[in-house]
Amino acid sequence: MTSTDVWNIVKLRLGLQDDTLQPLIDTYIEEIENRILHYCKIRSVPFALKFTWASMVIDAVRVDLPNIAEISDTVGGGENIKIGDTSVSPANSGVSNVSKASIDEVVLNYKVDLNRYRKLRW
Repeated sequence: MTSTDVWNIVKLRLGLQDDTLQPLIDTYIEEIENRILHYCKIRSVPFALKFTWASMVIDAVRVDLPNIAEISDTVGGGENIKIGDTSVSPANSGVSNVSKASIDEVVLNYKVDLNRYRKLRW
């Protein structure tokens, strides 16, 4: 499986119309691939993990790049609720760019999927 396969899944799921974000998202695809390889202690990502890999990339991109319009459109904002004279609207998440911590958290969120492919080393 190649990173191009993952890019195609990410592009489809995020509903990206063109390839303008591909160079940026490719860096996330590569980093998540390295994290999977390191966590599982394997040499290549198994084909069975392609959707997990794509989901991890999407999560990392959504957390790390919330200010890019094409990405923020995929997060789903919520709606304003008004009852009588009181209205409530969703708060801005205010997520900052903390790439290493967010990607570490994404990898840990997918431990259940990755543990099946994890190898022991002595």
